[in-house]
Amino acid sequence: MNRLEMIDLLTGVQSSKQNYYSELKSTVDQLKKKNSQLEIINEVMRSFTVDFSVAHMLEKALAKLQALYPIDRVSAALVDEQKLVLSYVYPEHDIYFEKSTLFPKEGSLYHRVFTTGQYAFYDENESEAYFEKEGFQHLGLASVHLFPLKSSGKTIGVLSLGSRTHFQCDEDDLSFFFHFADQIAVCMENARLYGEVLAGKQQWEETFRAVSDAILIIAPDGTILSRNDAARLDWPFHIGENIGQFMEQAARSTEDPFQMTLQSKKPQSAELYFENKIYDCSCYPLMGIDDSIDAVILYRKDVTEKRLMEMQLMHSGQLAAIGEMAAGVAHELNNPLTAIIGNTQLLLRTQSSNDQIKPLLDDIDQCGKRCRTIIRSLLAFSRQEIPTFKSCSLNDAVTEALSLTRRQIEQHHISIEVNFDPALPVLNGNLQQLVQVAVNLLMNAKDALTIASIDEKKILIQTGVLDGSAMLSITDNGMGIANEVLDDIFNPFFTTKVADNGTGLGLSVSFGIAQAHGGILSVTTKEGSGTTFTLSIPLSAERL
Repeated sequence: MNRLEMIDLLTGVQSSKQNYYSELKSTVDQLKKKNSQLEIINEVMRSFTVDFSVAHMLEKALAKLQALYPIDRVSAALVDEQKLVLSYVYPEHDIYFEKSTLFPKEGSLYHRVFTTGQYAFYDENESEAYFEKEGFQHLGLASVHLFPLKSSGKTIGVLSLGSRTHFQCDEDDLSFFFHFADQIAVCMENARLYGEVLAGKQQWEETFRAVSDAILIIAPDGTILSRNDAARLDWPFHIGENIGQFMEQAARSTEDPFQMTLQSKKPQSAELYFENKIYDCSCYPLMGIDDSIDAVILYRKDVTEKRLMEMQLMHSGQLAAIGEMAAGVAHELNNPLTAIIGNTQLLLRTQSSNDQIKPLLDDIDQCGKRCRTIIRSLLAFSRQEIPTFKSCSLNDAVTEALSLTRRQIEQHHISIEVNFDPALPVLNGNLQQLVQVAVNLLMNAKDALTIASIDEKKILIQTGVLDGSAMLSITDNGMGIANEVLDDIFNPFFTTKVADNGTGLGLSVSFGIAQAHGGILSVTTKEGSGTTFTLSIPLSAERL
């Protein structure tokens, strides 16, 4: 032994160096372990994204854990409707109990951890029986560590870490695993909450899209933020467009409900008019946290058919009033008319050879009979009854319609030419409704000719059979219908007449009557050359 070795031995320097390096290595190993544990925790936290998957998170966490601990299997049981259920296992093939297995409240190690919120440990050498023991033995797990999954102070499940070796944890390891389980629980609970929010959002969006009436969400400046399918199909507005000017125009005589909502910060309603349709429009404010309006919900419902029915009901009421009045007038006039016609016919018998008096008596007799025919036609036309279908003829319908309108038409110096098909078969229909169609078409023809600047004004009425259908055509030689409005003439409330001369219901009602008879009402026109309306009703159609 040389002098330096003897000095080291006597002073203990060599021993101190060995202890120093041993402690340093131990400290470095502990720091590495802490860093690895922090990486595992960070990995769990980073795994929570929009596309978060619990199975994927457990897979990555197990891979990290296996670098530090002899852990072969990880599983999680979660609460589902107050019941503890096996929810996730990784590796997925390392399984004994099927997923969704319910852990019993008695005799279950998992359920004990869930109930007490305390850590539990299983060792294969234990004699105590558990519900899970058979499964652990089948999987060859020598030790299992179970930790409660807690989020916001509430236990939401149990995390188990299984090993095929007798793996024991020290206090530092247990502290880490508790922290690890807490992070797992936070991610799972956040995922559950996110799923509920996402499901609620999807349900709201599906409901929003499925509503059959149009719904728009509009910014305060009038920009469309969102719309449902009904609005997309029915209104020509796209997201990002401004609807403010349209709302002002569509509101017409009423105030714009959108602007009223912005001003009052309260729901407002009004009727909108767009493409010959009527809409009930309601606007609801979406208030922000500072009492400002973030957006406005516009709900729009098509009430055109409803308004049409209301107008038809009003029209029916008017006809009922006319019928009552006509009945009273008929009662008052029938007696004097009977006397006038009866006495005239008696005088005609005695004065038949008097060339001066006989023409005057003939004129009185014809006028009396004409008055009686007009009263009867007015009563029949205005009579209110449930439409029933039976055998009738278009020729009869036109004849009755002419008895009501001929005088008005001829007063405007309009000639009427009638070409009836004498062999026209009867059809299954409602005579009064067909009379109504003929009256509407004749009055429209009269109105068209009244404003026409032509010398010879004429209406041509024809009946016949074409392709198994009874046909009625009414032609005028007026100025025709402009192309830009031709597609709208059968729409309810559309009219080119001044307000006092038309409601826009005549052609719409006539079109509906044609459809009710299984037929069609069509139009052909040429500007400057006149218009022809054609009613076609199948002869073989059966209607109740």
